[in-house]
Amino acid sequence: MSEIPEREQSAEARSDVERLTLSLVRISDGMRRARSRVVDPARVAVLQAAATRAEVRPSEIANRLTVHQSSVSRQVRALEADGLVSLARDPADGRSCLISLTEAGRAEAERLTRLGVDAMDRFVADWPEEDVRSLADLLERLEESIEDIKALAHRKATGRPWQRRAEAPS
Repeated sequence: MSEIPEREQSAEARSDVERLTLSLVRISDGMRRARSRVVDPARVAVLQAAATRAEVRPSEIANRLTVHQSSVSRQVRALEADGLVSLARDPADGRSCLISLTEAGRAEAERLTRLGVDAMDRFVADWPEEDVRSLADLLERLEESIEDIKALAHRKATGRPWQRRAEAPS
C-alpha cells in the first residue's frame, strides 16, 4: 500500500461505517473502564506489549501503543520494581535497553489475558460459533488495515523528501 485509500461510498455505506465506529468506541470505552477497576490500564498495556516478544525496546512499545516513550519508561520502572520485567543493556544501541518478562511477569500477563478472554466468552456465549469466528476474522482484518494505514502515515510524516518521492505513485 503506497497511498492512504479513499473511496466514494453511498449514504448507506457511510452510515454503516458510523455505526461501526460508534460500536467500537463504546466497546473500547467499556473495556477501558472495566480494566481500570482491576488494574492500571497503562501498566497492563505495557506489560502485554512486552509479552509479545522475548525482548523489546521501550521505543517499540511506545510506537505500538502510540504513546510518548516517557510514559512507557515510567511504567517499565514500576513493572521492574514489582519484579514483572527485567531490563538488559541493548547491545545494538547502548542508549537503550531491552525489556523482557520475568516468570512472574509472564504469569501476570497470562492471568490478565485469561480474564479478558473469559469476559469476552461470556459476552458471546449465546452466539453461534460461526458468528464468533466471523467477527474475529473481520476484527483481525480491521486491525491489519489500521496498522497498514498507521505505518503509511508514519512513513509520510517522518520520511525524508527523497524517500517520499520514491513512494509517490507514478
